[in-house]
Amino acid sequence: MILITGAGGHIGNVLAQHLYNKGHKDLRFLVLENEDISYVEHLAKEVVRGDVRDLMTVKKAVTGCDYVFHLAGLVKISGVKKKLIYDVNVNGTRNVVEACLEKEVKRMLYVSSVHALYEPEDDCIEERLCTDINCLYGTYAKSKAMATTEVMNGIQKGLDAVIVFPSGIIGPNDYRRSYTGSAIDGYISSSKRQYFFDGAYDFVDVRDAVDGIYKAFKRGEKGQGYILSGSVSSLEDIIKQVEEETGRKIKKRRVSRAMVRVAAFFAPIYYKIVRKKPVLSKYSVEVLMSNCNISCKKAKQKLGYKPRPIGETIRDIVKWKLKFNKSNAR
Repeated sequence: MILITGAGGHIGNVLAQHLYNKGHKDLRFLVLENEDISYVEHLAKEVVRGDVRDLMTVKKAVTGCDYVFHLAGLVKISGVKKKLIYDVNVNGTRNVVEACLEKEVKRMLYVSSVHALYEPEDDCIEERLCTDINCLYGTYAKSKAMATTEVMNGIQKGLDAVIVFPSGIIGPNDYRRSYTGSAIDGYISSSKRQYFFDGAYDFVDVRDAVDGIYKAFKRGEKGQGYILSGSVSSLEDIIKQVEEETGRKIKKRRVSRAMVRVAAFFAPIYYKIVRKKPVLSKYSVEVLMSNCNISCKKAKQKLGYKPRPIGETIRDIVKWKLKFNKSNAR
């Protein structure tokens, strides 16, 4: 039996399908009590409803499993609900590690984030965990670094675990509308003017990240971490690629970084009023202005990891979004 925590998320549902296609039919999902997983539930042999913050629930989910993929986590770019983020990402991971040790699972695969890694100003980002969380920007990054440390502590106690560090995840099958996915969806469907600035980041196709996760699970060395990055694209690049795939000219305007910082300051008020998922925040702006030179050399050499060109990803996002939006409109 294989347990996937967070199976309803973007990476989670794609991973579940990937495992199923690889012949792993005995899948168990740990998801929240009222979480809608209708798009992926048919792949599960068993579903455990509960919270990773509850140790007894986690132990119940892990019992009888040979392998555990721990993906459950909370991503917030708005800076709110800090305690909840730490409870889910750090304490939840601690619970999974404890349960895996107690139930003697054969291997645990933890999906961390490149935001948990040490970020040099000019040099390449590699698999070096940032041990001083005060050097990290944002609650999410700090929580992922602390959670990764929990996994490393488990490894010291004998847990066979491997860690992966994906960069910015994009791609089809984004049923929950992730932050980046919501922004791209805005480019695809909105008739309003789109504003962008000179920001860029490393984006990886969710299908490539999942392939890397599976390869790390099969071939990764105990206690090792592997970056799963893709390629660097600016916001303008992504908009242009969406234009090419949709055949529609997007009304757009470049704004200065200073203006974006001001807008990000007031963004929480705006999103609260309109009740929309935020795509702009001080955190997202900082990420798009940060060092995006992220190396997946180790994963390529050790795992045979091979990310695809982002143009192919944008093409498939557009196809999936248009199909998904059409089916929901019926």
